[in-house]
Amino acid sequence: MRTSTTVVLAALAIFMGLLATSPATAQSTAPAGKLVLFADLAWFAPAPEHEACTVKNRFKKGENVGFRLYAVDGGTNKPEESAKIMVHLSFGGKTYDLPALFRGIPQKNDRGNTMPVHAGMWTVKWKVPDDAPTGTVHYSATASDKYGRTADWMPQGGEESFLTIVP
Repeated sequence: MRTSTTVVLAALAIFMGLLATSPATAQSTAPAGKLVLFADLAWFAPAPEHEACTVKNRFKKGENVGFRLYAVDGGTNKPEESAKIMVHLSFGGKTYDLPALFRGIPQKNDRGNTMPVHAGMWTVKWKVPDDAPTGTVHYSATASDKYGRTADWMPQGGEESFLTIVP
């Protein structure tokens, strides 16, 4: 009797071990596709402004440029919330790296107010410096996630698509 109980328990342990490492279990934790990154620009005006978050790419000195970014698992088409995103700006002979803030959870702005939650969105706000030269500002973004996937993005369509500082 003791031998048959031991054999049954051993078989059960082996069976449970196989279930724990089955392909179906492994797939549920692995990413389904490539990491995909895309973005746009918007005017990040103060809250009462009726044109806040208007999509545009021409900004004056002192205006807030809003980078709205999205990192998505290309296999599931769902946001990859573990993504870390960095925006890279090049102007005036310098390059600036601006980390994006994940907006899928409540966050505070620089005035201490809670910002609205936007599922699947990352944002960066950049105020155009008063001494910024007019002209085109080249920018791009990079992302990486907890699975080691990376993605690069830059505006499509040539110079007309880039951020432009106007007088």
